Amino acid sequence: MDLSGRWEFSFDRTLNGQLVPTSVPHELIVIMLDEVNLVGRLVFPADDISRFNGHLSTTSQGTLFSLHQVNDKTGYQALYIGKVEGSSRIAGIFTDLAGPDGDFRLRRIP
Repeated sequence: MDLSGRWEFSFDRTLNGQLVPTSVPHELIVIMLDEVNLVGRLVFPADDISRFNGHLSTTSQGTLFSLHQVNDKTGYQALYIGKVEGSSRIAGIFTDLAGPDGDFRLRRIP
């Protein structure tokens, strides 16, 4: 499965038990290095220098997606784990050191 391309990256954060949607979606460009490994960079916001490294795991029940985000400048790190829902949608959960866990969604931008 080739997930290379531009993706809209949005997420919700749990805040006092409530899901709060982000106001502006991020844009992420993904490049598949081979059948299971990928890298990515944020296109928007343009000033975020985060690096993304990911991995796909495929079984007869579907494909799982894991993605590690690191911003060396700020020290921010996050881990995203989700299910690939076709070639244009990924949804799952994330956790980071800066705040509460939440849900994330990736949608391929045509």
